[in-house]
Amino acid sequence: MQIKFIDTIDIIDNFLVDINLINELKKESDINSTIKGQDTFNFTPSQKVFQLYVKKTVINYCIQNNIDFENLELSNFQKGNLQKYNQSKVSNHLYEPHHDMVESSFITAIYYIDSDYNDKTWTGGELAIYKNLTFAEYPNNTINILPKQNRLIIFPGFLTHRVKPYFGEKPRTSLVLGWKVKDQPQNVPNIL
Repeated sequence: MQIKFIDTIDIIDNFLVDINLINELKKESDINSTIKGQDTFNFTPSQKVFQLYVKKTVINYCIQNNIDFENLELSNFQKGNLQKYNQSKVSNHLYEPHHDMVESSFITAIYYIDSDYNDKTWTGGELAIYKNLTFAEYPNNTINILPKQNRLIIFPGFLTHRVKPYFGEKPRTSLVLGWKVKDQPQNVPNIL
């Protein structure tokens, strides 16, 4: 199977049109840590509506990428609250290259609720997604996605990615959802 790097990353601006829903999600994203996991069974009313919108979009993403959505299930829901970068943030794992397979996320969706980003002021906080971690193809092996408010990004969770330092005064808040594969083999196949 060949992975088409850029073709597997969807970026949707102005994802939500319901201002009340956006404002509810903003209120709920006010957490006192960088990231906070939440189970996928006890959504608030606004999270339920949001999750349904994202699910429909992920179904379309799966159709475009020949992925069987029926074999996926929502397994991860996290709130993100990234404060202005300073020395205390140096060891934050979000700034290091990682993938989401640890959370069993085959498909990852990130929604930017709020940030100081605008077209006139650079604040950092970009999501960098890597095709590979070698310098041989640089800069063509990386896509940097700006943290625009009301933007949804969908990509394979196995792609290595990281958050670049954020310098905005207002926290960069986000919601992260992940879908795992339902029927993954439980044992490593014997290939001998």
